[in-house]
Amino acid sequence: MRTISLIILHCSATREDQRYTAEDCKRDHLSRPHFKDIGYHFYIERDGKVVEGRPIEKIGAHCLYHNNHSIGICLEGGLDSHGAPADTRTGGQVIALLDLLAKLKNDYPHALIVAHHELNPDKPCPCFDVSEYRQLFG
Repeated sequence: MRTISLIILHCSATREDQRYTAEDCKRDHLSRPHFKDIGYHFYIERDGKVVEGRPIEKIGAHCLYHNNHSIGICLEGGLDSHGAPADTRTGGQVIALLDLLAKLKNDYPHALIVAHHELNPDKPCPCFDVSEYRQLFG
């Protein structure tokens, strides 16, 4: 079993007026060299549907230098209709993320919830403030 020290939140960096489902993301990831599956462990679509990606036991491919010890969660969206970074979370996504984080923090109580941009400042991902989730879950 892997030691999980981070739960990393991402966005798909897609416009709020475009669909980009977990299946779309998986197809894009599989088209890249060396990818054998979607890079994330979980993907939350705009309607709040949580799609399991890579099994947690498997190392993800979502955050350079941190894949070995993390779980990656991606939320569909992250860009406004003009393509600028924006908090595009839907109510369904917020509820689904809260539920998923509660389960993961129960299983991995010492894992820190972080934003992708906190580990890679060149990216605005996930385009929302993650500190509210750290406050809720520690």
